[in-house]
Amino acid sequence: MIYITRREHFSSSHILENKSLPAEKNKELFGKCNNFHGHNYFMEVTLCGEPDPESGYVMDLKLLKKIIQDEILNKVDHSFLNEVEIFKNIIPTTENMAFVFWDILSIKINKGNARLYSIKLYETEKNFVEYRGE
Repeated sequence: MIYITRREHFSSSHILENKSLPAEKNKELFGKCNNFHGHNYFMEVTLCGEPDPESGYVMDLKLLKKIIQDEILNKVDHSFLNEVEIFKNIIPTTENMAFVFWDILSIKINKGNARLYSIKLYETEKNFVEYRGE
C-alpha cells in the first residue's frame, strides 16, 4: 500500500451559528467566530492503493487535481460558505467541511486501485482537522 497526497488552497468566509439557538447562546458557543470572518484554508487529500501496473500510478495527480477543483474548489473558493449549496443546513465548521468534502470526493475517487484515505483541512497554520471516513 502506498499513499499519495494533493495539497490545495482556497479562501472562504463564514459565520458560525446554529440557527435553532438564540443569539446569546450562539455568542457563548462560537465566540468571535459567530461574526462574519474568513480563512485561507489548505486541504490535503490523501489516497491509498497499489500502483497500477501499466502506469505506475495509484492515481494520476493531474486527475486528482481536476476532481478536487471541479467538485470542491469551484464551489467554495472565494465564497460565503453559509450560502454554498453543499453546506445547506450545515454549520460550516472545519469539522463539518471535512465530512462534506469526504462524501463528495469518495464517490469520485474510490474506483479501481485508488481509495480516499484522509482529508486534512487547515483552517489556520495551527488548527486543522483530519477525517478518514470513520
